[in-house]
Amino acid sequence: MSLLFALASLVWTVFWWALAWSNAPLLSEYSFFPLWLGYIGSINAISELLYKDSLLKRLGWRFAWLFIISMPLWWFFEYLNTIVLNWHYLYRPISELHYFLQSSIDFSTVIPAVLSVAFLFEKIMRGRLDYKNATWPKSIAWISLIIGILAFALMPWRPDLLFPFVWLAPLLVLDPISYWLGFPSILGHLAHGKWSKVMAIALAALFTGFWWEMWNFWSYPKWYYTIPYVGFLKVFEMPMLGYGGYLFFGLIIWTFTVFIFSSFNKDNAFTRI
Repeated sequence: MSLLFALASLVWTVFWWALAWSNAPLLSEYSFFPLWLGYIGSINAISELLYKDSLLKRLGWRFAWLFIISMPLWWFFEYLNTIVLNWHYLYRPISELHYFLQSSIDFSTVIPAVLSVAFLFEKIMRGRLDYKNATWPKSIAWISLIIGILAFALMPWRPDLLFPFVWLAPLLVLDPISYWLGFPSILGHLAHGKWSKVMAIALAALFTGFWWEMWNFWSYPKWYYTIPYVGFLKVFEMPMLGYGGYLFFGLIIWTFTVFIFSSFNKDNAFTRI
């Protein structure tokens, strides 16, 4: 069944990939969600084939919650972009309601895509990067929180300088709170030497980001970037240095998801992954 599911997911993904780049009326405009649904299915199927385990298998019906909580997370980044104006969209004129609904459906794929890859990457790494427990200064969580809050407060005043904090400040604020509440956190994992897990999450976002940017390049609708100072050496539409933001974006995704799951149920399956 896993092999059949993997083949079906890959064929589905390639089909919608072709449609996305075809610029065919209507079909290409609504290709984003089914294309990324195929990506998510393919990653989980590969994980099942290699390790007889996957994020989808672990979470079961709870996997659907990843789609739901993904929407407000990315709308939050859309709000931050109204300050820094780093990315822009090209699309045919549509109503505000149409834009909101279609965008929300597309945004719903972000968390399940990245975390499915993170689960697979952690299996591949198998703790190879883990190290002995670290001793953190008690002040490190407070320092993180203060820097994150200051970045949010000052970003509207100097977005040309502080735009990198779009991908740092949410992590700097939320992760210490999770740490203090006793939820799984990046600070907690690093303190216990779980570098493999942290690297798997960060690299999963970078890996997924490559596919986001590659599939976007010849698609319509699409996005493009205007980033101060570092908008050179583009790989697809993204400046090369901009890919570094994906590493931190992955950590934000994981921290946000664990925070939501842990807030409602500390014994939820996701908190043990």
